[in-house]
Order: sequence, then structure tokens, then C-alpha cells
Amino acid sequence: MKIIQNHKITNSLKIDSISKFYVEINSKNEFLDLYEYMKDKDLDSLVIGEGTNLVPPNFFDGIAIKPNFKNISFCNQKNIVSVGSSVNWHYFVCSCIEKNISGFENLSLIPGSVGAAPIQNIGAYGQEVSNLIEKVHCFDLRTGEFHTLDNKECKFTYRNSFFKKSSLIIYSIDFITNHNDELNLDYESIQKYMTHFKVDPKSLTAARVSEIICEIRKNTLPDPKIIPNAGSFFKNTKMHKQDINDKIFSLDKLIIWDLEDGLVKVGAARLIQLIKDQLPANNNVKLYEKHALILVSNSFASQSEIVEYANSIKKLVYDNFNVSLEIEPIIVN
Repeated sequence: MKIIQNHKITNSLKIDSISKFYVEINSKNEFLDLYEYMKDKDLDSLVIGEGTNLVPPNFFDGIAIKPNFKNISFCNQKNIVSVGSSVNWHYFVCSCIEKNISGFENLSLIPGSVGAAPIQNIGAYGQEVSNLIEKVHCFDLRTGEFHTLDNKECKFTYRNSFFKKSSLIIYSIDFITNHNDELNLDYESIQKYMTHFKVDPKSLTAARVSEIICEIRKNTLPDPKIIPNAGSFFKNTKMHKQDINDKIFSLDKLIIWDLEDGLVKVGAARLIQLIKDQLPANNNVKLYEKHALILVSNSFASQSEIVEYANSIKKLVYDNFNVSLEIEPIIVN
């Protein structure tokens, strides 16, 4: 284990960010070495993967920890695939599709690593990763102990999990591989694509659905390697429908999904679309022209600029709709 000083924090927003200390963990034993190194030091820690869901500061006064576990092991007898946390998510999805494993195709082309997937319970086009996970293997940086959490213990909710506010570092995940082969085609954008291109649902395979998802994403979402961004910046809001302010914009202009217990989920992208002309101009950060949930940078934006711009969106949405938006990427203090 080698501790490096003043190391760059790679992030998809291209913020010029440096960590005081940096370490890569290449084996389970090195977690124990790291614990011994840190236990008597008052050091903040930041676990990083590919940095696609981070808004880091210009200087992080702590230690950035990068797990480096790249194994993929299929066990047909147990209907499980064990995957190292640093494997690229889309590469893993493609590996499953090549082995005719269904369930992962709707999550194609999501940026980031496998280890980040359960933390924010990534989801897209009608699927959530929590539906695919059996167990998560991790190390507790606070106690120096290894733990394995089953699906229930992960406490998955919409874009959230037990891991977000814990001291656990994920190094491996067991995914279930014997899912129902029935394809998930109900999402609106998938239906629109199939209608536009006259796709027969009976002709579809998981591989073809993955291709369709990739085409939809490429047409609506910016590639972070080309246009700096951290993906969807806001979560859809769950609330009581009667609490939405409809005095400025009528409810029929919003996208609202009915949920259980009298709640609804309000589409954040539509809210932002309706107030985007009220947003202050910023030279370094703006809304992506094809998707209102995406904040894009020109590679010169600082963390404070991005957060300030996001907060101006939150305020306008609240003032107009009485809806509180929650930021999805991790704002690193």
C-alpha cells in the first residue's frame, strides 16, 4: 500500500480537484493496512471510483481511497456473478448480455463503476440495480472489519441505500443471474422508440433492448468524456399531490406518477424545463440543451460555481411549485 500526497481526483465534471492523500487498495489485506494507517489519524476519507457521480472541492483535506478490484466470476450452479467494485458498469452489463443473462439490459451505458451502483441504487428505463443484487461485500473503515450485507440489509430506496452515510467501502458485489427472461419495455421512451421505428416486441432480445437503450441515451444524454457532467443532477420528488403549487403552472403541465400511500412522484426535469428561462447566466456551468436534469461544465467550473447554480435551480423550483429538489451527485465537503 502506497500513500501518495497531493493527488488529482478524477471526476467527470472536470473540476480541478486535488486530494491531500491518495491510496489504491488492490487486495483485502491492504484494507487492514489502511485501517492501521488511519485509526490514530483525524483524516476525512473519500472513496472514489470513476468519479462520475462526484462534485469534489478544489482541495480535499483528507485521503481519497480507490479500491482496485476487477474480477468477474460467473457461477452457474448458484446463479450468481461476483464482480469487483472497480469494473466498469457498462462493461459488466455487456458481459452479462453476452452470456444471455437478462435483467441488466435496461441499465446499459450508465457511467461509472460497479461499486458505485448500489450506493445510489442506480436506475434507468424502469429498472433499478437493487432488483439484481443478492449480496454486497465491504470493509468498515471505522472498525477495521469485513462485512457482507444481503439485499434487505442494504436498505435500498429510490436513488439511495444504507451505504451513502456509512463507513463501508464496497469491494465486491454478488448479482443474481437467473431473472425472469421477460423484457422490461414499459418505459415511455422505449415505447416511443419502438413505435417510431416500428419495432415488433416479439422480435426483441436483451441484446437488442440494450442497443435501443444505448441509442436513446446517446441521443438525449451527454457523454461525460466529451461534455463534462455528473449525470442526472436532481432526483424526482415524492410528495402529496395537494402540496404542489399550481397557481403559476397548472398541474397538467407537470409529469406526475401516482405512488402508494397517497403520494406522487413529480418529474424534476419538467419542473426545470418550465423555469429554465428564469435561471441566472453562468459562464462555466449551464443546463444541457437536450435534458434539463443535466448540468454541464466547460471544464473551468469550480465546485462552488456548480453548487451555486444547482441551488438557484432548487430555489426557483421551490418558489414556483413548492417542490423541494434533492441533489443526486455527492457534494464532497
